[in-house]
Amino acid sequence: MAAIVDTHTLVWFLKGQGKVDAEALKILRDTSQPLVIPSIVLAEVKYLVARGRVSVTLAEVIKAIEDDPRCVIYPLDSHVIHAMPIITDIHDGIICGTALLYRDLLGESVKILTRDGQIRKLSKITTV
Repeated sequence: MAAIVDTHTLVWFLKGQGKVDAEALKILRDTSQPLVIPSIVLAEVKYLVARGRVSVTLAEVIKAIEDDPRCVIYPLDSHVIHAMPIITDIHDGIICGTALLYRDLLGESVKILTRDGQIRKLSKITTV
């Protein structure tokens, strides 16, 4: 299974904040679990840092991802664009498109680790 990690889940996990639920935390701590970071997540972190909305830096996030062999940063490419559902938040659509690409094109089971209500409403994607 590939775990697609949403922005706030990643930030909360790296900062050790208790906002990540137990099931997602178990997946994030499983050293055998592949973690997929959509590139839009890094862009969102950069934006949130610039706005003073998170206490982590982009450099800290990138270092944590690069230091963890389970992590893969997946780029925004034409496959993601074709796979992404049309929902009101384009960032969430890209995260969902990455999950759908992994599921439909790469044949992997996927779960998106998120608290985002819009993503969680999509019936075709499993969320934690």
